[in-house]
Amino acid sequence: MGMHAGGVIAFPSWPRGWEEVAEVMTGFPGPRRMSWSDAPESVRRAVSDSLGSPIVSVQTPQGGFTPGVSARLVLADGRRCFVKATSASCGEWALAAYRHEASVNNYLPTAVPAPRMWTYIDDGEWICLIFDDAAGRFPSPSWDGDDLPRVLDALDLSARALTPNPTPIAATVRDAFSAVLGGSWQRLHDNPALADADPWAAEHLADLIAKEQRWTDGVDGTTLLHLDLRRDNILLTPTEVLFVDWAWPAVGAAWLDLVCFLPTVAAQTARYDVDAVFRSRSAGRTAPAEAVDAFLVALAGYWRSNSLLPTPSYAPLLRREQQRAADGATRWLRTRAQTWAADAR
Repeated sequence: MGMHAGGVIAFPSWPRGWEEVAEVMTGFPGPRRMSWSDAPESVRRAVSDSLGSPIVSVQTPQGGFTPGVSARLVLADGRRCFVKATSASCGEWALAAYRHEASVNNYLPTAVPAPRMWTYIDDGEWICLIFDDAAGRFPSPSWDGDDLPRVLDALDLSARALTPNPTPIAATVRDAFSAVLGGSWQRLHDNPALADADPWAAEHLADLIAKEQRWTDGVDGTTLLHLDLRRDNILLTPTEVLFVDWAWPAVGAAWLDLVCFLPTVAAQTARYDVDAVFRSRSAGRTAPAEAVDAFLVALAGYWRSNSLLPTPSYAPLLRREQQRAADGATRWLRTRAQTWAADAR
């Protein structure tokens, strides 16, 4: 498991290029995955050579957002692995994301609930990451059974394993999010579509504008955070919960992963009081309430403002899913906002 010959790369702070392809922190339905056979023969041969055993079976899983190759491989010696690969033709942002993910995975402790990276190959045009093949399932769409408690326990485990931050290459949350958070509700001030999309937000817009300006309050910390957890980045096996796609981690307060994750649960089901779920975890109970409000407001504004943009041709379902995420965040905010008037007095 060696580093790319060019050395450790710097964290690419959530670039505009990524926003243009797929607004970060949503990761909802995107482009068709390329099959293993779409990769050049030289790339497939390099992967096979690095594995030390011929490839005897290939399966292309569905889902995912980053354009590129995704394949589950069975080797002649019985081992199984998962390969994800992308090329410059998919955009320099995709190469930057994969290179950063490879670098981060080199530093993840074994206690982190994530598939282990075997190695990666980078020829300058293509980059391939090779991981354990985790034969798991996504959580239930409605988060039935014990799926949510298991994921929350895994989040606690991840925070313990990643505090203090083990990698020197991750940016702070305030730096990594600076290009995408803050100002969204202000930009929606004169947007007539807001009243129909989110009547509660339109009614409380002044509060939301004021709070989003303080989104950096309380975000600093020493925990390496995933920051992109949602159903399709989580695999459940009979004995493990695994978080995949560590492409955009950053360092901050441990409660931030909960705040990024729980709106996606609220977007799928109304069966949980997500504020009670948040407060049921140690990181949630100790989080400063005003800091949580400010970050959640900024996150909700980001989702809402993007949901009202024109639908991109590369992801026809993206705006709908952003709307759902914004609705989930608003549902949580409506609960937390019940204390805002009292706090202001």
